[in-house]
Amino acid sequence: MARKLKVSAILLQEYPRVYSAVIPGKWLIEHSTPSWRIKNPKKGFQRVVREQRAQEIALTVLNQGRTFPNSIVLATDKRDLDFSQSQLDLPAGIRFLVVDGQHRLWAQYYADLEANYSCVIHLGLSKVQMARMFLEINDNQKRVPSSLRWDLVRLVRPDDDPTAIEAAELVYALANDPTSPLYQRIDLTGEQAEIELKQGSVAPELKSLVSSRKAGFKDLDFDKHFEILTRFLAAIRAVDPQGWKSGKSTLVKARVLRALLRILPDLSAKLHKPPHTISAGEYVEFIQKIDRESLAPEKIIAAQGSAGIKQIHGLIKKQIGI
Repeated sequence: MARKLKVSAILLQEYPRVYSAVIPGKWLIEHSTPSWRIKNPKKGFQRVVREQRAQEIALTVLNQGRTFPNSIVLATDKRDLDFSQSQLDLPAGIRFLVVDGQHRLWAQYYADLEANYSCVIHLGLSKVQMARMFLEINDNQKRVPSSLRWDLVRLVRPDDDPTAIEAAELVYALANDPTSPLYQRIDLTGEQAEIELKQGSVAPELKSLVSSRKAGFKDLDFDKHFEILTRFLAAIRAVDPQGWKSGKSTLVKARVLRALLRILPDLSAKLHKPPHTISAGEYVEFIQKIDRESLAPEKIIAAQGSAGIKQIHGLIKKQIGI
């Protein structure tokens, strides 16, 4: 049942009025909509948000008693609210449009714990003004580069994802260790246009690799993983040294390199040897069987359409006989 509510707030702007307030999540869900045109807010949220993402936020943020680092942006056509001594009165019948933060708010629907949401509330807006604000916020937001997100994983070191931490650490080591074939050849933040190979492309493959149970990869430590990678990359470089140096070799291209990393457990199984005991020379024997011309972007696209990593991986496995 709808009820009025008094919340702590501050007045950010006189005209048009903008407040910053702290609102309990369950009350806010009852009084919010993801679209001003939707009559049933619950169905509206279910159509607009991705359920899995909302559930993940509920599990990893709200149920952990954590708060969000940024505010939810709300708008309403109501022109004024009673405000006195840092207390804002929210009427029982008020309705807010969620301009930004739909997933964060809808996560409350799946959470066991109720959260207090930091909200920025814009008053007295027409439907057109609300739509304009929605577009300004959502169209102009610059998505954080995936490479930068991986770099932040290395710095923040989330306790619940150790394999992601190791993957980020491995990419950092490969990019910064002078003994690495990829020394200074990985863009760690996604902001160096002159470097084609991005952390956001390499790190997910390394995360899958270090967590793989095949050939015992998962049981090895960081040093062993780094040793395996440097040997394998050195073998790739040895097969086409000029192309590696110039960056023009098909083996250096991001999609091909990712597909090559996926064959490491298969090679170990093929040789019946622990991965950290395989030499660069043994890797060379397999890699030199690859028809590099067949991996040229235009030929892959002609043969495989969109040329996804899975298709390239399958082609390489077939060529080297594993």
